[in-house]
Amino acid sequence: MSLTPYRIQSIGLTDTHLLLTLANGHVLSEPITRYIRLEKATPAQREQWQSVDDGFGVVWPALLAPSAQGMLNVLDLLWDQRYEQAMAALAAAEWKLDRLPLANQELVALWRMEADINNGGFMQFLCNWGDPTCQLALQALRKVGATNMLAVLSRMRALIDRFEALPEVVALNDIYGAMTDAEQEEMESLDHAFWDYPDVLSRLGLQYYGVKIAP
Repeated sequence: MSLTPYRIQSIGLTDTHLLLTLANGHVLSEPITRYIRLEKATPAQREQWQSVDDGFGVVWPALLAPSAQGMLNVLDLLWDQRYEQAMAALAAAEWKLDRLPLANQELVALWRMEADINNGGFMQFLCNWGDPTCQLALQALRKVGATNMLAVLSRMRALIDRFEALPEVVALNDIYGAMTDAEQEEMESLDHAFWDYPDVLSRLGLQYYGVKIAP
């Protein structure tokens, strides 16, 4: 789907919130407290914003050196909403993932992937949620076209293949300790490759799964 309707048209500021008016007329409200530099800025500095990333991102050059994606990016905000909606559906389904439609299952898997790998690496993700969730995440990355991140996660998963038949590995938590030094080093390197975000997952995910702006 086209994301053009979600470009930032204008920005308004109150004492407490940043108001993003999108090209389609929707207004997203973000607490200024989520952005420490913006919270501490003067009113004049807050007004000195510039658009980046083809209208999806915003920078405040007086507060932080401009980046390609921006200090704030509406695609990230909308992607977070999609995650929140999928997790709310999971809670309503009594945390039974297989009760959800496939799209929501995949969104939950991607959320768990991002949350856990960014927090503690691939082994934390795998041990917390198991291989079925890992396979759902791989499937979702393939569908959205996140080819680089798919390659990283696929290699992470491939590193544990040989442990499935080892008698000393009776639980997923045993795998890391059973790895060779070289395998542990490669896993750490892959974690870092994931943290570099070789694909813009928010953009690809929204293009595939669509945008659902919360009321």
